[in-house]
Amino acid sequence: MSAPPQFKICPECRVEYRPDAEVCADCRVPLVHANAALAEETLADFPPASELECVRVAPVAWMEALAQGLQERGVTLRVERARAEDAPEGQRADIFGDIAQLFGLYVRSEDLELARELDASIAAQLVPEESEALEEGEVEDCPACGAALSADALECGDCGLSLG
Repeated sequence: MSAPPQFKICPECRVEYRPDAEVCADCRVPLVHANAALAEETLADFPPASELECVRVAPVAWMEALAQGLQERGVTLRVERARAEDAPEGQRADIFGDIAQLFGLYVRSEDLELARELDASIAAQLVPEESEALEEGEVEDCPACGAALSADALECGDCGLSLG
C-alpha cells in the first residue's frame, strides 16, 4: 500500500501545491499540509478572523510551523495577512524587524489554550532569547519609542530616554 500523496493547499482558495511550496501565488497566504483538507469543517464554513482569537502575528515560517502543529492536533484555523499592531496583547511582532509579510493565525476560543502552548514551544525554538525574556517578565517597552527594554534598564538604548 503506498502512502497518500503529500501536497499543500491554500487555506483561502483551496488550490493544491507541491510540498515544497510555501505561499499561495494568488492569495499570498501560507500554505497548509493536505491533511488539513481532510478536516470535516471546510474553511468556507469556518468563522471569519474577526470572530476568532488571534494566537500570533508572525512571518510565514512561524505560521507554517504553528499551523502544521495545530492541524496535526485536529485544530481548525484561519491564517490571514496581518500587521504588527494586530498581535495579541503581550506579544511583540516588532521583534521580526521590517518584515513586509506578517500573518495572523486565528482559532476558536476553545482551541486558544492549546494553540498558545504550541506557539510558546515554537517561540522557544525560533527566538529563544525573546521567549525567555517574555516568560520571565524581563522585557518592557520604552514609553517614548517602544523599543524592548530589560526591567532594570536605566536608559533606552534606542532613543536615549532616561528611565530612572
